[in-house]
Amino acid sequence: MSYARLFRRLIIIGVCARASSLLGQQANAPKHSWDVFTKTPEAQEEANKLLGHCGDAQTQDVMNACFSIEFKNSEQQLNSTYQATLKQLDQDAREPVRVAQRAWLRYRDLHCKAVGFLQVGEGSLEPTVVFDCKSKLNRARAEEIQATYRTPGMPSSGR
Repeated sequence: MSYARLFRRLIIIGVCARASSLLGQQANAPKHSWDVFTKTPEAQEEANKLLGHCGDAQTQDVMNACFSIEFKNSEQQLNSTYQATLKQLDQDAREPVRVAQRAWLRYRDLHCKAVGFLQVGEGSLEPTVVFDCKSKLNRARAEEIQATYRTPGMPSSGR
């Protein structure tokens, strides 16, 4: 085998190895700007100052981080309302409520993903729209759980 031929094969092997390496790095890279925009310490710090007023953020990363935090807070509220309600229900009533809640969570996620895509596409504003949608639905669902899954004699939410 000539040196030129050997050299060409080594170059091809090197190019293929590099391409394979790059593809592996891309698989590990964040798949969406959400991974970047919501997790920087600076964005998190600024976002914490704006809770309740996320739309006032000056940059997209802070806005996305703020709406992400609001979503997590609404998720905690929903979960604690749900858990407290389950504890007050008798054993037979718990399973239908669990099934309904799992179905509702799937609906919420799919609905808000569709809303985000339809309103802004897959750009940097999509996390803001999706997190805001999920937060609003979580708050409404917490109220719905309190109002709907009560049995006679259960204390009301006071609303």
